[in-house]
Amino acid sequence: MTDDTTLTARERLRIHIREARRTSDSPIVEAQLEAALDAWNDLPPTPLQECPVCGKVGLPERILQHQCNRL
Repeated sequence: MTDDTTLTARERLRIHIREARRTSDSPIVEAQLEAALDAWNDLPPTPLQECPVCGKVGLPERILQHQCNRL
C-alpha cells in the first residue's frame, strides 16, 4: 500500500471506502459503500493553492507540507 504521507485526504478516503466495500459481507453495506464511491466521484476537484513564499502551486495539504526553497 502507498505511504499515507504522500496521499491527500481525498485519496485516503477513497482507499478506505474501496477497501471496506471489498471486505464487506453484507449486500446492504456494500450498496451503501458503492453509493459513497459514486458520491466521491461526483465531488469537484480540489482547488490548487500557491505558496505565498516561493510561488509553488499544488494541493493545499501538500503546499502546507512542502519544503519551501526560499526559506
